[in-house]
Amino acid sequence: MIVIFGNSKKEFKEAEGKFFCPKCKFMKIYNVKTNKDYFQLFFLPIFPISQKSDPYVECQNCKNCWEIKILEDNNYYLDETPVIK
Repeated sequence: MIVIFGNSKKEFKEAEGKFFCPKCKFMKIYNVKTNKDYFQLFFLPIFPISQKSDPYVECQNCKNCWEIKILEDNNYYLDETPVIK
C-alpha cells in the first residue's frame, strides 16, 4: 500500500477594505490574509502543524502583498469612506 503525505498551506481571509495601492496607483480592494501549515494525508489537510502567520495585505487587482503597516492612514471602507481610529 502506498501512503501519500506531506504538508500544505491554507490561506485565511481576515478582513477586507479599500486602499491606495502603490503598484496600481489607484484605489483598490484589499484582503488581509494569514497562512497556516497543515499535515496532509492523501491530499486532504488533516490537522494544523504551525501557528497562523503574521497578517499581510494583498491587493485584489495586482495580487502584490505588503506588510499590514501599509494600511496606516490608507484604509477605507468598501464605499470609500475613510476608517477613522
